[in-house]
Amino acid sequence: MEENANLTAERSLEIIAEQIERSRNVVAKDTGQSLYLSGLATMGTAVIVALANGLSASPNGHLLWLVLPFIIWLIMRIHDRKQAQVPVSLVGTLVGRTWWTFGSIVIGFYLFALIWNFMALRLFDDHTTAAQAMVTITPVIILLMGMAVAITGHILKRRWLVLFGILGGLLVAFCEYSGVIGSIIAYSGASVKTIIVFHVIKPCLSVFLFSLIGLVIPGWMLKKQNP
Repeated sequence: MEENANLTAERSLEIIAEQIERSRNVVAKDTGQSLYLSGLATMGTAVIVALANGLSASPNGHLLWLVLPFIIWLIMRIHDRKQAQVPVSLVGTLVGRTWWTFGSIVIGFYLFALIWNFMALRLFDDHTTAAQAMVTITPVIILLMGMAVAITGHILKRRWLVLFGILGGLLVAFCEYSGVIGSIIAYSGASVKTIIVFHVIKPCLSVFLFSLIGLVIPGWMLKKQNP
């Protein structure tokens, strides 16, 4: 009797493990579609913001980023209506809460940074002092996004997704903080207007690059995988 009970318990654990793995594969495909669509929406917004900033030679176009969460929400709503709903599972819940947490932190940080930077420009007459007091937004958001992608990869047991998140976040953040591209443009003899335009569209280039590396490509790979 005891041996049969052990066999039954082992079989129950195997069934649970199989169900979790099956759920993980289903969630992975759905997550891939979400990453893919969100990445395309982010890349499109980056292009629009870059054009707005470039044409006006000012960073005011960055306010358009506030519309992006609503665009992604609308796209996902339309997609969910056309697709069968993924059954609620522990894996799906963990992935969903990971990205919900990421979105909440990013929106809160972005609004805080906008208010803080606006106050810094008004409080300090010296532009150098104001620039030093201002919060750098783009690298922080990109690192948070890379972390969310990596955590998603851990939950789905996709090591390559973890690498995409970590390497993509670090690569783009390094380019932002190092200022290598800006230095090259500055020393190339470019006009002052060209340098100004580059600096106002640089965050858009960084977001576009990470969206491609960290969202679109891994999202496409996930949604094309075999169940």
